Amino acid sequence: MKLINIFFLTSSLLLAAVTSAHCDELKVFAAHYYPDTPFPEFRNLWHEGFALAQGQEYTPDTDAAGGYIFVHLQNLGTAAVTIVDVTVEGIKLSEGLGRTNDANGELYGHSVAVSKIPDSAKQKLRDAGEPVWWKAEPRIVPPKGLGQIVIRLRRPPKIETVKIQILAQSSNVSCSVPMFAWKHNPRFSGVYFTPQLDTIYAYITRPRGAVKPNRIFLDGKDITALSIIGVDPGTDTIPVVIRLPKQLDLMSYHCLRVTFPDATTATTGIRAWGHELVYGIWGSGSDPYTAYKDWAAHNFNVRMGHGDKRTMELSLDPSGFEFLKSLGFRNMATWFGNARNPIFYFLLDEPDAQDYGIDDLPPNERLGLLGQALVEKADELRRLDPKTPILLNVDATYKPENWFTYHQLADIPCIDPYYQGELDMVYTKRPGRYQAFTKPTYVYAATTISQSACQPKPLHVILCSTRYNNEISKGDYKGRYPTPEEKRLEVYYAIGAGAKGISYWWFTASGECYGMGSDEPEAKALYKEVGLLGAELRTAGPVITLSQPIKLDIKTPRLVSARCLARGTDALVLVVTNDNVLCDRLGTVYKPAEKVNVTLQAPTWLDVVDAFEIRFDGTRGVTWKRQGRSVELELGTLQLTKLVILTSDRHLRQALQALYDKKFAAHVQALKSGASAN
Repeated sequence: MKLINIFFLTSSLLLAAVTSAHCDELKVFAAHYYPDTPFPEFRNLWHEGFALAQGQEYTPDTDAAGGYIFVHLQNLGTAAVTIVDVTVEGIKLSEGLGRTNDANGELYGHSVAVSKIPDSAKQKLRDAGEPVWWKAEPRIVPPKGLGQIVIRLRRPPKIETVKIQILAQSSNVSCSVPMFAWKHNPRFSGVYFTPQLDTIYAYITRPRGAVKPNRIFLDGKDITALSIIGVDPGTDTIPVVIRLPKQLDLMSYHCLRVTFPDATTATTGIRAWGHELVYGIWGSGSDPYTAYKDWAAHNFNVRMGHGDKRTMELSLDPSGFEFLKSLGFRNMATWFGNARNPIFYFLLDEPDAQDYGIDDLPPNERLGLLGQALVEKADELRRLDPKTPILLNVDATYKPENWFTYHQLADIPCIDPYYQGELDMVYTKRPGRYQAFTKPTYVYAATTISQSACQPKPLHVILCSTRYNNEISKGDYKGRYPTPEEKRLEVYYAIGAGAKGISYWWFTASGECYGMGSDEPEAKALYKEVGLLGAELRTAGPVITLSQPIKLDIKTPRLVSARCLARGTDALVLVVTNDNVLCDRLGTVYKPAEKVNVTLQAPTWLDVVDAFEIRFDGTRGVTWKRQGRSVELELGTLQLTKLVILTSDRHLRQALQALYDKKFAAHVQALKSGASAN
């Protein structure tokens, strides 16, 4: 097996990969295969909704189904180059991914199984892992610009190397991708940007343990001197903070690359996007102006989608747009021109569930059918508006393969792990599975897997805020709203697993999903709690949005869990949850933990000088002491959750408290007193 060796000449990325042919313009400088990471500890959570209708179970062959091929390239020419196709083992994917007869709306499915190529060619593609979809990012590579090819594979390849050819307008470039080098290669697990796009927070995981990279490159230029690097032998995560000499352009494409003394490398491509923590709401109220004011008073800052026309299109009216700006509110749009200054475009809702509706193939072979059509739709959105990120929400059909299959397709991967729906399913269809759903572990599991599948992109998580008003709730069982306690735990499970934004489905009090805009007491209690959680999360937002889950040695009392995030080299976020919780058809019961002490081994890059808690009523100091690298925190009584920051920045607490005082304190006071949000 021949590995790809890489070197740099001046500031340009030059080819030293295994290639069989190349054009004068395009050069491949890196090619990697990464398999999906298995999570067998969550296997007991998966059961499929479509199996109820089909009378059959869908069980994936493994916990981790397939993987991704990433090919990084540069256009060395003086003219832009358009990538038109890709071949795998000599077979064009434009032909190998045949189009289905059935469609979901205007989107047709694509699959090797329905292609018109010979059976021998189909077998070649299956031996190479069976491509599901592919994309070029960007499709048109500018002169001297960089790009990447991403290919989703349904199953692990059966061959040691996979031959890839990239077809441009008039020429091509080829490379061979080793299938087993991933066992030794480092990988970018997270790349995040400050809202000003002047600083990059990057995180690399390395199977052989953390060692200091010897060189760091951005778009082929050595930026090692601009980088702060954290290395600790006690963790496999290496944080890198890059202070840029000038701001990046919004949604501009960039390539990050690090090299290590043992000649291993990590490479990733990503678009530059940064924003304060998105805390979003779906749906609408009776009057859009009243609804937006009420949402802002509950500490939301983005309306995500699915509402009445007046609410969805308020930003198109000049006075409505100014009104939203005064509230600090942005909107997600469903297409170009549907909102002014949108924060995201919503590519599609739940493609994995919609795959099931395309009946050309048996139900258990339909996952991923819409992938190639969504790539084309995303390309068109990018052409119409290159400055706005694209979000794709993946449902809970074909778990856990669905999250692996789709999370690399859009800029902002998104999931909707609705614990309340799972609990309802237990009581109406699968009572024998109750032991797996006594608390919202499902949210943590889905977020953990999705964080792994989407790396290094920022993950958004939608949480349920409705009671189900449909056939599930008929008969002896009546569905209920999520309790405030459940929602608090779900938010902390999601953030602790790496989520960078949170939103709630939904507000509208009508229809099958009866939202928390209802006047029912349970809905009002939930709405108040998510408002308080918004103040909490958005105060911590400047740390959370730039952070990455990290494995550290942490000791907690029995029935208490603590998960850790690193924000660069200057802060840790400790996400503490009470495990002594029970959720059932009646509500949530928990027992507070008394005298909770948590001890952790701080990484060598962090000299802790302050530790404090962030709550819905602002920051609060905690008692702590340090002996060497060991830090012990006395957290007192733990009701359900605590968010604790340890930092080497003596000014961080003051800055976050100032943010709280400016944006959230008055809202929290009104929520606590029960005053009108308006």
